[in-house]
Amino acid sequence: MLTVKWIRGNPWRVLALVSVLGLALLPAVIGCSSRLTPSGFTATGTESDRADRLIEEEFDQRSADLMFLVSGRTSMKYGEAAARGRALARAAADQPGVARVWSYWDTALPALLSRDEHDALIGVELTGTGAQAVNTAQRLVPRLAGTHGNVSVAVTGPVWSNAEAVRLSREDLRRAEMAAAPFVLLILMVTLRSAALALLPMVIAVVSIAATLAVLNGLTLVMPVSVFAVNVTAALGFGLSVDYGLLVLMRCREEMARGAEVADAVVLAVRSAGHAVLFSAATVIACLAALLVFPVPFLRSLAAGGIAVVAFAALTAVFVYPVLLRVSVLPAARLDRWLFGRVRRVLPFQADKTLGTPKAIPTVPGYSRLWARLGSAATRRPVLWGASAAVLLLSCAMPLNKAQFGVADERVLPESTQVRQTSELVRTEFPEVAGTRLPMVLSVGDPRAAGVAERVDRYARGLSSIDGVSGVDTVTGSYRDGSRIAPSAPAHHRFARDGAVLLTVRLPSGAQATASEGVLERIRALPAFAPRVVGGITARTADTKAELARRIPLAALLAGGSALLVVLSFTGGLFVSIKTVALAVLSLSAGIGCMVPVFQEGRLGMGGFTVTGQLEISMLLLTICIALGLSVDYEVFLLSRIKEQYRATGECRSSIVYGMACTGRLISASSLVVVITMSALAMSRITSLKLLGTGLAVTVLLDATLVRALLVPAAMQLAGRANWWLPEWSRRIRRTRAEGRARNEWGLPKQQR
Repeated sequence: MLTVKWIRGNPWRVLALVSVLGLALLPAVIGCSSRLTPSGFTATGTESDRADRLIEEEFDQRSADLMFLVSGRTSMKYGEAAARGRALARAAADQPGVARVWSYWDTALPALLSRDEHDALIGVELTGTGAQAVNTAQRLVPRLAGTHGNVSVAVTGPVWSNAEAVRLSREDLRRAEMAAAPFVLLILMVTLRSAALALLPMVIAVVSIAATLAVLNGLTLVMPVSVFAVNVTAALGFGLSVDYGLLVLMRCREEMARGAEVADAVVLAVRSAGHAVLFSAATVIACLAALLVFPVPFLRSLAAGGIAVVAFAALTAVFVYPVLLRVSVLPAARLDRWLFGRVRRVLPFQADKTLGTPKAIPTVPGYSRLWARLGSAATRRPVLWGASAAVLLLSCAMPLNKAQFGVADERVLPESTQVRQTSELVRTEFPEVAGTRLPMVLSVGDPRAAGVAERVDRYARGLSSIDGVSGVDTVTGSYRDGSRIAPSAPAHHRFARDGAVLLTVRLPSGAQATASEGVLERIRALPAFAPRVVGGITARTADTKAELARRIPLAALLAGGSALLVVLSFTGGLFVSIKTVALAVLSLSAGIGCMVPVFQEGRLGMGGFTVTGQLEISMLLLTICIALGLSVDYEVFLLSRIKEQYRATGECRSSIVYGMACTGRLISASSLVVVITMSALAMSRITSLKLLGTGLAVTVLLDATLVRALLVPAAMQLAGRANWWLPEWSRRIRRTRAEGRARNEWGLPKQQR
């Protein structure tokens, strides 16, 4: 088994081993994207999920995965235009991966022909999983879409919307990487005063992201993994890897400034900063793990990807990064000397009389006078500055009381995409096809038994009389406004199977509209003579929101409780741990509150997306968990230095100022890296990714300024020694554990222990 001592003594072997593992994982990294699914935004195990599965299995009915809109200058009923339409339908049916095709020319259904007869529809049902269906669509659509003689073909449908989302997300990821990388490199160069060392955090970021993509590829064998997991894990892994690398590197430079050799400085840096890195990673992982309680494949796959990338970022920062530092610090100094003519050194820490710092303070490279002044001001007047920051954050959080939540649909795509434009055209020209449908299965036993038909008839009449229902179709006929408008027809025979009867309730409004969900509630409230389940898009959306709302308290308890325990284990102070979680929730509420006027109401002129009057709930939950983890992440960095100085001096105010001065530059650089990375994600053309990137960027910005610079020092100054209070029994446990860990695993010389 590899030990830390072996890693320290064999740097080149470690680098060789990491390189070999990277090459071995390369095929898995390359083949990852083709196995990811673009769907999974609705909850599994709900009533609507069971209904849709039952309808698909027992009644062999599914909505169209692809919808081809065939348009001509002449009538699509006769002549060459009709012949072209039939040929296109046959060509689609002959393709592999196609389960069924229906069209106006095969069925003669008036609903599949527009009023002016210049447009007709071809519906295509595909086989396989979400990823397989997308691959089939990507192969099929280019062959059929476009101009064919005197007709033109446009495409829409849920699978093609997903395929377009996959294409746009991949393009946006490449564009985000190209846009963010130069700015991140510039920030690192300014922070570290070194062009060569600035590359090292980016190296471990690449390693962490590559390893995570390999893990995601493996997870596709046991669970559906969202295609958006690549974008999210890349952005998160990039930001955290840079954070952790900066923390270790700056501590290493601090130890070298105190006279330690390079090898020993790396060891000392990992012993101190590595401890903070592991606790920080544990906090972020705990917050992301809370997403696993939600029965939504999209959230679970992103949680798994996020957990993997955080774990790899921490492990590479603690084990691989020190090796890179040891072999590159001196060559980097020579390179910088060659590039700049001299090695730029950070000024040593100089005590400022206005800060109230103790007389004996160690020399600290990376000292930030700005952060020291902020800490001094906040601790001198903690009530004034703390209350002012809290009021600003609460004002940002106020719009949360108006928040409305929904589930992603094709409107996450830009309006300029052909799939969106075709979808709107189909909705206008073919209302009976595009209208919302709520399929319902009644478990009646034997549909042919005496009295069953009469009961189905009465129940269908009751459904059709509900306000907002435009019609009902079932085995006994078609109904509208409480009356049967058409008797049983051969087409209705498919609505009956052994033990069950299918009713299709038609709604005129859109599937995501609030009015449709109100109609769904009234339908479910109508007493049925037999057990029934309701499916369809509207039902799945409503059930998903209800299931998420039901499990949010449990997820909040797990995330908050886990973060509290991790911080408590790290700091040994009950108040400071509770304060950390409370302020993280406050900054998170402020950041999410800012999203309501932007994305729900369409204010502030951000543009570039469709305003639906709702916030996409799954992506919002992901934003909350990541932002909570990042907020506690910065707090761990800050508390590690405050706690270290407080143990040495026992003075509260000077320790707070000292900790802020030592970590201010790190927090500024780390938050800027995250803001730039997430801002690049906010430039995505997918509204869900835009929401995630914007929400995280705003939350991190608020957290690094108002919370970290003002609220934290003010609250800690007011608490004083109570920051580190623990019950006596807990202190005894901590002392026992500390004594058990008091051994030198790194093989340091005695004078450095």
